[in-house]
Parts: sequence; structure tokens; C-alpha cells
Amino acid sequence: MESNKDTSERLSGKGIDDLVQKTIIGKLKMVLGEEAAKIIHVYAAKSYPKGEEGPEKVKVLIGAIRSIFGFASSPIERLVLKNLYSLLGIKYEEKEGYDILDYVTELRNRGSMGKGGQK
Repeated sequence: MESNKDTSERLSGKGIDDLVQKTIIGKLKMVLGEEAAKIIHVYAAKSYPKGEEGPEKVKVLIGAIRSIFGFASSPIERLVLKNLYSLLGIKYEEKEGYDILDYVTELRNRGSMGKGGQK
């Protein structure tokens, strides 16, 4: 089990964005297969802003998934969030009006405030 310090480190800055990207790609592989996930990742990578890291790459990757799958992206996003929260040792609760980017922003803010996960 992760300590609160370990969780805070994973939530900080680039750490959370890397984890989100890896979780998205992992879930795409699970749901669609290796090749399809690779194609989506390459498609998104072509749109990444030059010199941008973290948050912008996450937005572009999510945008690519939404562009490709439309309304069907919601179940994929939910799978990603459940897995992400589980990896961080935080209880996932759906919030009305939130989308995946809202949850990621909340996690990023939680890390910048130095708060660890709830067990």
C-alpha cells in the first residue's frame, strides 16, 4: 500500500500527467487492443503542442479519444478514472457535471496542496 507521501509525489506536477497518459493508453490497449491504442496515441501525438508538457498533452489525448469515439468515449474515460484513482489509493466518486479533465485538474491541485490520498 502506498503512503500518503508516495501518493503526493505521484500527484505532483508532471507525475500526475504522466500517470494519466499511461493509464489512458493502458485502458485503450485493454479495451481495443495494442494496435488500435498505438494508432490513437500516434494520432494524438501529432497534435501535441511543441514544447508543451503534461496538462496540454493530457488534453490533446483526451480530445483525440473524444474526436474518434464521440459520446462513446464516456465509458472509456470512466474506466481510466477508476483505474487512476485505484492506482493512487484514492476512492473514486462520480461527480455530477465533471468530466475527466475536471478530475485530473482536481488530482493535480490536490498534489500541489501536498495532500495525500484517502484510504
